[in-house]
Amino acid sequence: MSTPHHPLLLRYLARAGIGEQAIRADGRATILIDDRYRVHLQPSAGGWLTLLSRVAPLPVRGMARDEMLLEMGRLATGMLSAHASGCVIDEREESIWLQQSIRPDSSDIDVDEAIGQFANALSFWTRAAGRLA
Repeated sequence: MSTPHHPLLLRYLARAGIGEQAIRADGRATILIDDRYRVHLQPSAGGWLTLLSRVAPLPVRGMARDEMLLEMGRLATGMLSAHASGCVIDEREESIWLQQSIRPDSSDIDVDEAIGQFANALSFWTRAAGRLA
């Protein structure tokens, strides 16, 4: 028995001309934005849709890692008021990811705008992380 696909994801993929064949068995789909940014769209608890993209690997434990995390934290504080996305560290503590959640009752326009805003924030974060690495 297959799991039904997330309706926001299905509609987005249809509008983008990608189709539901891009959805993996776990319900996640990956899109490429501007031929540069890999963004994962995955269903989350409560019907939410989560956007995720890897920003940068973390340096090995030590001073470089601490400095990078402190500066990323400073930058994140300034970004919070203007962006719905935020940086997180993966459970293995190997990489920094950008994450954003989209409400289950969002319209198609809301989803398109959220993905566009996410891509803009991702562009900022990948540049910032590149300068800090």
